[in-house]
Amino acid sequence: MTLNAERVTFTKKKKTVVCPEPLAPLADTHAHLLSFWDKDPLECLRRARRAGVDALVTLIDPVGDKMDPSAFSQWLRTSIVEAVPAEEIPALKYLAGVHPYGALDYTDDIHARIEEALADPLCAGIGEIGLDYHFDAEDDVLPCDRDVQMSCMARQLELARAHNVPVELHLRHEASDEQRTSHADAERVLREVGIPQAGCVLHCFGEDRTTMERFVDLGCYIAYGGAATFKRNDDVREAFAATPLDRILFETDCPYMAPEPIRGLECEPAMISITANALVNDRVDRTGEDAESIAQAAWENACKLFQK
Repeated sequence: MTLNAERVTFTKKKKTVVCPEPLAPLADTHAHLLSFWDKDPLECLRRARRAGVDALVTLIDPVGDKMDPSAFSQWLRTSIVEAVPAEEIPALKYLAGVHPYGALDYTDDIHARIEEALADPLCAGIGEIGLDYHFDAEDDVLPCDRDVQMSCMARQLELARAHNVPVELHLRHEASDEQRTSHADAERVLREVGIPQAGCVLHCFGEDRTTMERFVDLGCYIAYGGAATFKRNDDVREAFAATPLDRILFETDCPYMAPEPIRGLECEPAMISITANALVNDRVDRTGEDAESIAQAAWENACKLFQK
């Protein structure tokens, strides 16, 4: 990766990609600032701001990250927010929640810590929560019992409803699962518990148009990240093009899934400019809509969701 004096650039195999000028302010609605392998979070945020990212939502999982939300909030303030002038980085919020990987360790104490975090002005909601039925061979992680995962999701969903804050959902199943079981089960939990009036986001959406439409009908927002730009994911781009403007969001899920044509690099928030530009232009080609209106809608949706 290299930096231009005015524009942020990334280099892969001697090919340099310049972050495009954003069509509207950008909001990265899902970023893991604690998870970078070789990058400094503050420098990533500086680059993001230069690339047009005005707001960013990061996450803390007291089980997976092995850090209390209160300690994370203190780190965010002292190491990031108070370390540089406000105009140098995006406006920051965070979500607190337990990923389905940690469902077995979701205790009453963890529940209480997440609830306490909701009193923090920097905490905008709960996430990422949900269902993961995928065997992660790289990390040698087997999914725990589905009923345990659904119970963990339901408890955190109830907490979000009680405090009127938004939630972000992580839903994943095996690629061979034609029934999309994680989404079917999540839909059942959402119908039984109810969706927070403040909002519900399907993070890192990687499914088809029909699945998108089911969750939009429930009242959910759909967040699209770098994976939506991958060559094989035309069905995801088709879903993005059909998602109502008042339901679309962009995210990076950094440090994972950098977009084409820099797929394989460690992802960071500035790269959302590449993702957003690619998806907006693809939608324009399919629908003939105004590009600026699409980008502006994504920004306004993020502001509405995470304004707390």
